Amino acid sequence: MVLKKAASFEEFKAFTLAVVAGKRKVGPDDPKIWYEPTETAGPDQGVRFRSLEAGAKLLSAKNRALLRAIAERKPRSVSELAAMTGRADQNVLRTLNKLAAARIVRLEKGEGRARRPVLTTRKVLIEIDLLGAR
Repeated sequence: MVLKKAASFEEFKAFTLAVVAGKRKVGPDDPKIWYEPTETAGPDQGVRFRSLEAGAKLLSAKNRALLRAIAERKPRSVSELAAMTGRADQNVLRTLNKLAAARIVRLEKGEGRARRPVLTTRKVLIEIDLLGAR
């Protein structure tokens, strides 16, 4: 069996209803990160973090503001997003590459050499077993 660490909120809903109905029990291989994809997410979209600390750092208030700008203002390029948010182009690109690796955004081909950031995940819920393995 493949360990699935992330699943969508739709899967979370079905999972929770099955547990409440007594049709299944929560197992050690069940997902620990639940996410809600946007309409632009691919079929195998799933959020991935190297660690809880990396996820918390990546989802900082400053980076969530960047994600909101992508969702609400739909920039055509990384440079346009940087200008919108008052951050340096290289800083924004570095952050977007990390968000893309976590599958929270996707960088699509834009005009010329530009890459257009697209939000692929709307919500992230992380489950932590405080007494589990270290």
